Amino acid sequence: MRQFRRIFDAGWKVLDAVMALMMLAMIGVVFANVVLRYGFSSAMASSVEVSRFLFVWIVMLGAVACLRHGEHLQLTSVVEAMPPRLQRLMIVLIQVVIVVFCAMLFLGSMRQTFANWANIQPMSGLPVGTVYLAGAVGGALMAVIAAIRVFSGRSGYETDEVGEERQ
Repeated sequence: MRQFRRIFDAGWKVLDAVMALMMLAMIGVVFANVVLRYGFSSAMASSVEVSRFLFVWIVMLGAVACLRHGEHLQLTSVVEAMPPRLQRLMIVLIQVVIVVFCAMLFLGSMRQTFANWANIQPMSGLPVGTVYLAGAVGGALMAVIAAIRVFSGRSGYETDEVGEERQ
């Protein structure tokens, strides 16, 4: 189990690093485009497409990080007013619903990814499907987090990481 935890922790660190690099790249592209446009009356043609691509990926990976840390908006007052046994049942039910919706996000995003992979963005040359792939990756990762919580009986709002209590 500790080996599994180490692998998960390493994966989360990689995810955080990827998000930070994407944010840095997006800021760099937008800043460079502004400097070129107003300083030299020129602009990078692909900056809008690249910054939009990075923004979509940052949002989807950020949603994964928020779910992992239990930072998504939750209305917990109804569940907290229930008896402890019913609370545990509702927590599991909520996580099952999250798994179902994330699976729907994954499947829909994969359909769009395959349907649009051959379409190429005119300025950047990136396949349009790479934008939709962000939804599939985010949906899959969030479904895994919620599935782990189904089996651990945790809701996510009392945890920092999947299955790890706040101190």
